[in-house]
Amino acid sequence: MRRASPSAFKMFRYIFAPTDTPVSIPTELTKFKCLILIEREVSEEHQWEVSKALIKSGCLYSLAWGIDCYSWDESVDYACMEHYDYGDIPDEKYVMTTWHETDTLEETIEFAKNCTQYSDVKLEDILVLGFVKKERETLIEGIYLKA
Repeated sequence: MRRASPSAFKMFRYIFAPTDTPVSIPTELTKFKCLILIEREVSEEHQWEVSKALIKSGCLYSLAWGIDCYSWDESVDYACMEHYDYGDIPDEKYVMTTWHETDTLEETIEFAKNCTQYSDVKLEDILVLGFVKKERETLIEGIYLKA
């Protein structure tokens, strides 16, 4: 993982996940948005573990694109509710979730960069989780920079 130009955004991280192995969220990410790209089957158990890890790490906006992306929206929502024992979620910890099943990859990446401000918390850091068969960090980062 490499750091991109600070003028474009604060931090860009990409995790290539070609198999259902544990995903380690970079500790330097504390308040961030996460773009989840799904181009392969991901088990429900793995999806749940990743969703919980995102919430625990400080993800405040989750965007899902690809195969069964709606299920990621639900999984992250439920992980957030569980994290707060199904009680009140503090406003500053509420996680916005969206899924983009009818958008192109480019449209979703543009949305991730330009349309994810929903509160007073400015989300400049982005984590991209690539549940894909082929690593595409350079492509995704390039689209993000141009958006």
